[in-house]
Amino acid sequence: MIEDNPDISEIMDYILKDDGYEVISSEDGTIADQFHEIKPDLVLMDELLPGKRGSEWCSIIKSDPSRQHIPVVLVSTIPNIEQLAQKSGADGYLEKPFNIGSLSDLIKEFAAKKNQ
Repeated sequence: MIEDNPDISEIMDYILKDDGYEVISSEDGTIADQFHEIKPDLVLMDELLPGKRGSEWCSIIKSDPSRQHIPVVLVSTIPNIEQLAQKSGADGYLEKPFNIGSLSDLIKEFAAKKNQ
C-alpha cells in the first residue's frame, strides 16, 4: 500500500490485516523499485503522492516487463480517478472516501483472480 496520509494508511492497514492480508506500507512510490524483492500480490496506490503521482508510478510499473504483471489499484478523492486509472494502465481504482466493505470486496476480487 502506497499512501502518504498516515491516518488513511493506518485505517487501510488495519482493515487489510483484519481481513488476513500481509501489508507493506510506503509513503511514496519509490518502493516500486523494490517490487522484485517484495513480490506484492496487489498494490493500492494513492494518486496524490509527494513527487510523482500514483498514476505516473503506475505507468512506470506497467511499462516494465518485470513488474507489469503486478495489479495496481489507484485510490483517490480526485473526480477523474477512473480516467487516470485507465490512462496509466491501472487494473482498477477506488474512490475516497470508501467504506470498509468496498475495500474488502476489491481486495477479495483481486485475490480471486490470482487464485484462478
